Amino acid sequence: MLPIIDGIDVCRRLRADATTRDMLIVMLTAKAEELDELVGFSLGADDYVTKPFSVKVLLERIKALLRRTRKEPGDGDVISCHDVVIDRSRHRVTSQGKLLELTRSEFRLLETLIRQPGRVFQRSELIDAALGDDAIVMERTIDVHIRALRSKLGDNAVVIETVRGVGYRFRDLDVEDQPG
Repeated sequence: MLPIIDGIDVCRRLRADATTRDMLIVMLTAKAEELDELVGFSLGADDYVTKPFSVKVLLERIKALLRRTRKEPGDGDVISCHDVVIDRSRHRVTSQGKLLELTRSEFRLLETLIRQPGRVFQRSELIDAALGDDAIVMERTIDVHIRALRSKLGDNAVVIETVRGVGYRFRDLDVEDQPG
């Protein structure tokens, strides 16, 4: 047991912080109930190991996680769709070749949307992505960020579509242009 905060809180904080959000998390715990494991995984744990455990097996589990998540240099650093290019390593976004000055929240919001074109995101999901899981704001706050993002995208603003009563999506124009 951790002396001040529990592993669940540690996991929650790591996932909420932009600098540690993508870190691998292996929870080592005495809590062996199925519900505890489900909570751990739902908060973002990559593996859940209950005590007592074999150190050799734990090391192999960690090696397997590292093999599955290993990225080549530059892999996933650049995302592009419909003249919108996000360079994650440089924290830069261009639209139709022009560099955009985005806030950190706008950058995260655009990155979330562009990673899954066509998928509708609820406002609450976008708030978590842009502001962090522990942000306490009204759901309509995301509308303000979307409006600012569209303004900065200029002619490319049409790629962010409002789905009434649900949220927003990055339009998958390639699929929409296909004859049906």
